This record gives sequence, structure tokens and C-alpha cells, in this order.
Amino acid sequence: MDGNKRKQDILKVLIETFVHTGQPVGSMQVAEQLPYETSSATVRNDMTELTELGLLSQPHTSAGRIPTDLGYKTYVKVIAQERRELSKRQQDVLTKHFQKLRNLQERYQAAAQMLAEMSGNVGLLMDDMQNTYLSGLGNMVRLPEFNDEQFGLKLVEALERPKQFIKDMAQNTESDDVNVLIGDENPQMRKATIVVSNFGPKGRRMISIIGPTRMDYNKNLPLVEYMKKILNDL
Repeated sequence: MDGNKRKQDILKVLIETFVHTGQPVGSMQVAEQLPYETSSATVRNDMTELTELGLLSQPHTSAGRIPTDLGYKTYVKVIAQERRELSKRQQDVLTKHFQKLRNLQERYQAAAQMLAEMSGNVGLLMDDMQNTYLSGLGNMVRLPEFNDEQFGLKLVEALERPKQFIKDMAQNTESDDVNVLIGDENPQMRKATIVVSNFGPKGRRMISIIGPTRMDYNKNLPLVEYMKKILNDL
């Protein structure tokens, strides 16, 4: 097993475990979930190297590791290459739901609501008339991260001025593909992640999921991608 490939797999397993549990992850937990047999001692050594590289951090001496912003950014590059898609069932649910709606504003509000419901985060959409459609702030209140004012308070402050927030976000997006802005890539919310994409004629409309850096990237990236496809087909 190539050492770099193993470290990549360890990072992936650790982040997906941390996203699910919210607790520091130990080497034994990771070793048990790898798709091949590797000793916990080998995993521990690799986790130490990943920590030295700035991809993981150790909150307490005796604790496991948690991902850093750089760790999340590296992970996103890995899963982006896998080009995961929503399940056929999820695609059918979304498509049928939008077929029932005739009014464009209803569809945009429904898009924000569906993004929020399916991601467990905030769904935010802006049309080319600068109208904003927001849903899911209640999801954030239930997350432990919301108690950290560097996340909770900053999130509320940013969403109170959604047009300015979207304008600032647009300056950090690089293409019409799905962009993922993590941590310090979000000047207003340095403990948040935004999964965002432009859509519509000339890409003047915007769709996004906003949540803590500990979000389900595996779900949220294909969710924004598919929602963008539906909205472009309307």
C-alpha cells in the first residue's frame, strides 16, 4: 500500500467520522474503518505526519485528532475527483417536487427549503433581481457549533445582510462549477463552509448551502450540483 494513498484514505475516514460524531477521532477508530487491514500503530504514525503537515490538529494531549481547514480543503479535492451523485431516489424526489410548482419564485423558495432540509444546514438562493430566498436557520441553532459566537453570531450577522453577504461570497468563487469556500476563505464567517454555484442566464443567479466546516461534504456537493441542474432546466 502506497504511503501517500494510505494517508489520503486515513484523512478521508477521519473527516467522515468526525462529521458524523463531532468528537476527536482516534487511530483505532480509523484503522477499523479502512477498506484494508492496517495496524492502529501505522495509522497513528500517519496521523502524526498529517498533523505535522497541518491537515489535522490534536485538541488535547490524550485525545484523537480533528481536521483543520487545510484538512477539509484537501479532502474536498479528493471527493471532487470521485464525482459522486445524489441517489436515484433523491433525484426523483427533487425533480417531481419541482414539476408541481409553476411560479418561479415558489420554485426558488422551494429550492432553498429543499437544500436546507436535505443538508441539515442553511439553503440560500439569489435571483438576478437581487431577491434572496433563505431557509434552514433553525437547523444551525441545533448544532453545537452555533454556541461558538465565531460561528453562530457571525452567521446570523451575515444572513441579516444577505445581499452584501452574497456579493462578498461572489468575489471568492472561481468558476461556474460548484465552489467550496472553507474557513478563512469566508471573511465574514471564518468557521463556516459555503458550497456555492452560479446558475441561470450568464450565471447571474446563485445557489448555496451554508454550514459549519463540519458539514457532510459528500452529500452537499452533489446536492448543490443537482439542484443547479434542475433550476437551469426550468
